Amino acid sequence: MIRDPVVLLQNLVLSLSDALDLVHLVAVDHQQRVAYMALRLALQAEWPPGERTDLLYAAALHDIGILSVEERVGILQGDLEDTDRHARLGGSLLSRFDPFRRAAGIVGFHHKEWDATDGWDGVPDPVRRSANAINLADFVERRIRRDAGILGQVPGIVAAVDDLRGKQISAELVDAFHKLAGVESFWLDAVSPHVDTVIAGMVDWPRVILGMDGLEQIGRILSRIVDYRSAYTATHSGGVAASASVLARRLLFEERECRLVRIAGLLHDLGKVAVPNAILEKAGRLSSWEFDVIRGHAYHTFRILSAIGGFEEITQWAAFHHERMDGNGYPFHHKGDALPLGSRILAVADVFTALIENRPYRNGMGREETTAILRGFASDGALDGRIVTALVDGYDAIDRERREAQEVYAEEFPRRDEGDEGEGGGIRPSP
Repeated sequence: MIRDPVVLLQNLVLSLSDALDLVHLVAVDHQQRVAYMALRLALQAEWPPGERTDLLYAAALHDIGILSVEERVGILQGDLEDTDRHARLGGSLLSRFDPFRRAAGIVGFHHKEWDATDGWDGVPDPVRRSANAINLADFVERRIRRDAGILGQVPGIVAAVDDLRGKQISAELVDAFHKLAGVESFWLDAVSPHVDTVIAGMVDWPRVILGMDGLEQIGRILSRIVDYRSAYTATHSGGVAASASVLARRLLFEERECRLVRIAGLLHDLGKVAVPNAILEKAGRLSSWEFDVIRGHAYHTFRILSAIGGFEEITQWAAFHHERMDGNGYPFHHKGDALPLGSRILAVADVFTALIENRPYRNGMGREETTAILRGFASDGALDGRIVTALVDGYDAIDRERREAQEVYAEEFPRRDEGDEGEGGGIRPSP
């Protein structure tokens, strides 16, 4: 009997924050450090508890709108000037999940300067000052050198913050920062490898348990974070989720289990947050090193979802989608009966969707070629033959569901030229 998933919001926020900073050594713990410093500023300024909770959610996930490894590293190193785009996109993504709706507004404004003459009209005061607290914390964190002791860096950081007073940062927050800057533990906690445990004890976390609806909302958000990084993968997870849920139904899964399979499909490529776009969009053959990076994504999916906890079946189904029936898959080399049926369904749905999609190195394939390759994989011991047969027999219905789901994702793909969510950005679902 498969249990309904139960996930604590606290685990989700901190684990997702940690996962988004997997991308590079310069990003490790960046969002949680920012969350810690922003919370200390709010506590110092005696903001009300509810405001601090929304600030925590926003600060811990403030970079959720950065869609590529290259962009994240560039922003952290100060090499990119367009920071508003990822703030707006991040706010839009978070607004799709009910508990994050207030935090979404904060994220959308976290790079806007305090004294900006436009853009603040109609923004509630708590949103404006919380966004500004993240702006200050982000400024400070990006100036902390990771190759030197923190306490010796304090005078230079304080001087840099003073230059922002009344301009980029409000006078209230600069004053609060000054009071904290003289406290050694403030800085030592900020750079602690256990900053997540420090944060966990700083607020009274609301007792929010995510059921099926909440998990599906989160699944849709996370799938977009991964897929929207490239025009070639912009609709992939939506297609896999739709194909897998129809396959599960054809294999007589209960409707509740079909929904769990759908959520697993939305989450299966989450580990690709650590894969550079240069690899995802490479037109030629991958080098051995590049393929090693790709092979790591399923492992990262497993570790990210395991850290969140509460949905073990979904975690296994999502993370084992590159395992093979004969044990020659990756990254765990499970085989045969050790592979849950849900993960075998995901494996077939993933290959099916990938074959039909356009990729940098080839155009999408038609029905005959797709079914021939799937049957070949089943004969070679890679895919479950019974599931491949179910897909081939129900090809038209499964492909229709896949196409409809991918059309929705294509319409929402953010246009790079406008830096906001647009009307498809030139993406078209595969035929």
